[in-house]
Amino acid sequence: MTVLAWCLLAVAALIIISGLGRSSRRHPGHLPGDFDFDGYKTREIVQRGVFDKTKWR
Repeated sequence: MTVLAWCLLAVAALIIISGLGRSSRRHPGHLPGDFDFDGYKTREIVQRGVFDKTKWR
């Protein structure tokens, strides 16, 4: 086989392998519209080191 044929075969193999890798990652842990506001608020407050006065007592 010629060099061009080897290059085309290598490119085709890379495309197939990358396609298989992407198909296994179709289901992320969270939905696109899923947002945990309470977790976000808690992380931000802990990072800033301020007292959370909005929590239920």
